[in-house]
Amino acid sequence: MKVKLLILLILLLSFCTLFSDVVNYDKVIRNLKGIKSYEKEEFENSEDNFKRNAIKYPKDSRLHFNQANAQVKNGMLEEAEQNYKLALNNENFDDRSKALQNLGNVKFLQKDYKNAIKNYRDALVENPQNLDARYNYELAARMLQRQQEQKQQQKQSKDENDDKNEEKKKQEQQQQKQEKQDDEQKDKQQKQEEQKQDEKQKSQEQKLKEQKKEDAEKMLKALLQKEKEEMKKEKEKMNVDRTKTGKYW
Repeated sequence: MKVKLLILLILLLSFCTLFSDVVNYDKVIRNLKGIKSYEKEEFENSEDNFKRNAIKYPKDSRLHFNQANAQVKNGMLEEAEQNYKLALNNENFDDRSKALQNLGNVKFLQKDYKNAIKNYRDALVENPQNLDARYNYELAARMLQRQQEQKQQQKQSKDENDDKNEEKKKQEQQQQKQEKQDDEQKDKQQKQEEQKQDEKQKSQEQKLKEQKKEDAEKMLKALLQKEKEEMKKEKEKMNVDRTKTGKYW
């Protein structure tokens, strides 16, 4: 399969033969130079000669066609596309099928398989015997199908990843919510514990205060009782002294 695909790609990249039957002498010489450079794979020199000719003789479709072929070899696909279209502007251009086929090759190289198929189809309409266009049409159709399948797989994979990410996000949110609830519960328990400690401390302080008050009252009663007893003793002593002396105040 890979070997067959490689052969088809070689056919695809083998652009149609350059044209050399031009009229003006200077145009002929420069066109031949371009063809010679092209055959030597000196594509920059080839494209330069064709470009000069195309600028000087803009109505010559074959010159645009040749320039486009050299530009493809130089990787100048967008420029090549424009020159193929300039060649195709001439309804009397006798190799429209080849130009359309090469335009399809440009779109193929750009992985624009849908438009590549369109150009290959147009090339076959112009010339049903263009076998290269037919092969390339079939290859582009397979590549388009593969591309669409890959896009579908990528979309499916993306959707699955999105679903996984969404599920993960929900789990994280649920976990965060649970952690928040746990923290709130811990804070509540801690506050309750602190409140209990405060109440216990206040209770202890109140008991201590009451105990001190009670002790102070006992001490005061004891002092009063002692003072009362001492006064009683003093009074009794005074009564005894009066009895002895017979004096009363």
